[in-house]
Amino acid sequence: MNEAQFAKTIAWLMRVQAILIAVCGLVMAALGGLAWAMAALLGGGFGLFLTAITALRVGLGLNQKPKQMVRGFYRAMLIKFLLAGIGFVIVARWFPGYFLPVLAGYSVTIMAYWLAMRKMALMPGSTTDNE
Repeated sequence: MNEAQFAKTIAWLMRVQAILIAVCGLVMAALGGLAWAMAALLGGGFGLFLTAITALRVGLGLNQKPKQMVRGFYRAMLIKFLLAGIGFVIVARWFPGYFLPVLAGYSVTIMAYWLAMRKMALMPGSTTDNE
């Protein structure tokens, strides 16, 4: 994948995440009111932020040797998991009443990754079977 395709895919992923976050916010508003909606939006925003950090880190290694690319990917994912873990510990410790909506907002950003992987698998030139 070249840089232009990567950037286009990341932009698409982040748009899908934003849409899913908004829908999650509406659902949480219906279930728990404005406070839950805001908590879901914050959780989703945190997931969107982590996507941007990961994409920037992975994008830096696109034109490197495969071993360096993989190493950069693993570093990006390590940073993402550490920051997510710290964020969830903070919410669970100091804002336990909002843990569920924050987790729901973050979770929809993960769902968007599945959609992006499916989209990439169906791209022309993909090495997967499209049948």
